Parts: sequence; C-alpha cells; structure tokens
Amino acid sequence: MGDALVRYAPVGCPATAALVLTGAFDADTTPSLREALDAVRNPQIELVLLDLAAVRFGDAAFVRELTETQCRPERHVLIGPLPGPIARLLDITGTRHAFDVALDDAA
Repeated sequence: MGDALVRYAPVGCPATAALVLTGAFDADTTPSLREALDAVRNPQIELVLLDLAAVRFGDAAFVRELTETQCRPERHVLIGPLPGPIARLLDITGTRHAFDVALDDAA
C-alpha cells in the first residue's frame, strides 16, 4: 500500500498538536505515525489531535500504534468522521471504546 502520510497541522494553541493522517497504514508505513507522535511530544503539549478522516486503510499495526498512544502522558483524540474501513477496524478489534473520538457521526 505504502502511501501513508502524517503531517503536522498548526492549531493556534501551544498546548495542542494536530496530526493529519492520509493514505494507508500498514506494518511498513505505521512507523511514520510513531515518528510524528514522538516529534510532537514535549512537556508543553497536553493534547494531540489525530485527524483520521482521510485514512483509507489500517491494519493491526495501525491499531496497535493508536492504542499505544493511550500510554503517553498527553491526551489523544481521534478526529473524524472516521472512514468506514477505520471505524470497522476499531469495532472488529474491540478498541473503539478505548479512544476519545470527536466529530464522528457513527460514534
């Protein structure tokens, strides 16, 4: 699949970081998400928004990386609307309840 992209999006609040994810996230591309999460990690950041609206595919590695955000000190919120394949992936893996999800019609 190999076309995952994670970019930083300024939000105007120094305590908040936003990452916009696009494309397909699998075992080969999910490390780009981890790298982006590590890059925005600092003591001033209290909230990380993860915009998943343009993610068209995710596999178990993607779910694992999202789940591991819950172990980080800052709060993480998934921003939707969650694409159908991602919503189904979170439902099938039983992990949807583990996340704060905003702007999602299906939540």
